[in-house]
Amino acid sequence: MIPLDELLQGCYFSNPVMLVGCLLAMGLCIGTLAGLFGVGGGFLTVPILESMFGFNFTISVGSNLASAAGTSAVGVARHGKLGNVEPRTVVLLALGSVPGALFGAEIHQWLYDSLGDGFRQLMRGLFVALMLAAAWLIWRGPRETTHGKSPLQRLAIGPYVDLPRAGILHVSLPGMLAMGLGVGVLVGLMGVGGGVLFMPLLVMAVGMSVHQAVGTSLGVVFCSAVVAVLRYGFKGNVSLWIALSILTGSAVGVQFGSWMCNRLHARRLRRYFALLVLGAAVMLAVKMVHAAAFVQ
Repeated sequence: MIPLDELLQGCYFSNPVMLVGCLLAMGLCIGTLAGLFGVGGGFLTVPILESMFGFNFTISVGSNLASAAGTSAVGVARHGKLGNVEPRTVVLLALGSVPGALFGAEIHQWLYDSLGDGFRQLMRGLFVALMLAAAWLIWRGPRETTHGKSPLQRLAIGPYVDLPRAGILHVSLPGMLAMGLGVGVLVGLMGVGGGVLFMPLLVMAVGMSVHQAVGTSLGVVFCSAVVAVLRYGFKGNVSLWIALSILTGSAVGVQFGSWMCNRLHARRLRRYFALLVLGAAVMLAVKMVHAAAFVQ
């Protein structure tokens, strides 16, 4: 665990009470968004920790992964009781996402050691791209299909597996592993939970219902986040002060967001959230360009 006094050295907040209070408030906002719109806020947390709090990207990534592991554990337990978790899919995707997360963490460390000052700009650029993709996915919303085969059912690469809990037959096993591997690399590299990517992929590529996709994606996120946070923790790049503060705030916020979701028009709110993410991506891009111009 990173000592609090060491954490404050590179932070914009010199007062520990103010720091923890702001982290709790951020977690409350992220949790509210997660409960309201059905997507995690991990893709927003890391750039906020870096840009608005002053933490370096590596500590932000490791700490957010610790928070994501806790959040997903609570979520998958709840969805498991509701029957929204397809266990065979969790295992298959985890077989790809766990080594992918470890590989992504190694790429993160290699880029950090190799690029020096350019590492921050690269990470900001990657987050801009991820936030733009997330904004599009959120705006579009999950589209369930009630007829025909899903892309992974049509993929002519065997062997094939059945997903009995979801009622889906003849799904390409290599395709499932590749999907898990790809998202796992992003989890380890950027510290995002991966739910904002796994959930629509399970709907569009595998053919799951939205509710099953949400619960199943949380199970996969838990597996990959735990492995990745252990890797960052062994390197001393996880702050429990950050992780627990965000987790505490988000645990309260997700309850409030879920309550609001039942009383507001979800589709319109989802598009408002997409515009919010788009605006955040633009702001991060402007900051990236400004920093590059300042260096020159």
